[in-house]
Amino acid sequence: MTSISCFYVHYNRDPINIIFVKYQNFFKIVLNDKSIILTYQQLVHYRELFQIYILSLLLTEDTTKISFDVENYKKVYGVSTIKYWKHLHLTSLYNVILLEKSPHKNPLNATEPKRSTSLKKINKFMKKFDRYYYEYIMDVDKIFLEYYEMESLQMFNYFQRYIQHEKKIEMLSVILHKYGKDVYNSVMKHL
Repeated sequence: MTSISCFYVHYNRDPINIIFVKYQNFFKIVLNDKSIILTYQQLVHYRELFQIYILSLLLTEDTTKISFDVENYKKVYGVSTIKYWKHLHLTSLYNVILLEKSPHKNPLNATEPKRSTSLKKINKFMKKFDRYYYEYIMDVDKIFLEYYEMESLQMFNYFQRYIQHEKKIEMLSVILHKYGKDVYNSVMKHL
């Protein structure tokens, strides 16, 4: 089954939009307007690119769906993902990032590539990717940590609310059993 994920770094001048389309045997990787086809083994071989792929899986809302917008009476496809804002922080909401290369074609409906890209084109692509990676992205571990903190914060807030609710119930049940219904009703009016 074909899936799609996106890692997007927002900058005013030159945003970084890396889209991974996973087929049964190949990956199509699009960096802004350049694209290559890699096998799974080739993707794992390029460590930084593989880290960005894992990060894109975490930040993409649903890898099996593609979003679309209508511009000038044509569908423009995109991926719903969390943005990395100017090398500062992750945004908390999902935004649709439009495809830059062939935006009017749904990549999930495309046929699987027959072979990977030539080594010369891969090297050219990786040179551009490395420039972006080492100038703008650099600290992937920091992005992972921020994502996990963001996700775990929601869980901890839920447990704190749950504990407060349980303590409130426990306190009210003690008041009801120890002091009776009159005091219990008075306390309930103030809560």
